[in-house]
Amino acid sequence: MYEKVNDNAEFCEQIGEAMIKLGVQETMSCMARMMAAVAQKEGVDIQFDCDLGTVSVERKSIALNG
Repeated sequence: MYEKVNDNAEFCEQIGEAMIKLGVQETMSCMARMMAAVAQKEGVDIQFDCDLGTVSVERKSIALNG
């Protein structure tokens, strides 16, 4: 379990570094697209709750060519 805490802390640091390098808007856009991609792949809308707020991802219908 201790290792997972370290992995989480390292990931949070990487996000912070991305915000500095790419800017907050671009970093959040990348994270939102990834969460939307996960929701699409899993076939469900997703929601994350924490003490600071709630983040929801609602899938859009995607028309496939062919």
